[in-house]
Amino acid sequence: MCSSPKPKRKVKAKTANSSVGILSSMSSEKRLSFADRANQASDRRIEARQLKREEQQRINKLIVKKSHPLNIKAKTNTNQSWLYRVLNSPFSELMRRIVS
Repeated sequence: MCSSPKPKRKVKAKTANSSVGILSSMSSEKRLSFADRANQASDRRIEARQLKREEQQRINKLIVKKSHPLNIKAKTNTNQSWLYRVLNSPFSELMRRIVS
């Protein structure tokens, strides 16, 4: 037969027939120290969650900056020379402008 797993630590709480929690069987000093440790652990989890969220937002901002050009007007120059417009426009548009 297989043996059941044994706990690594002994439980120092008193057992009772009624369904009361572990905290009610502890002394008041131990309850206070347990509550302090639990609050500190909760605060650490909240801070870690906030740091993770801030880091993710920072990474997302970096990705957005890399994907979008910084200066769009520099890329779409509206003051192009007449030679550039003549060479890059289709022949039909050139003929239309000459005729009209």
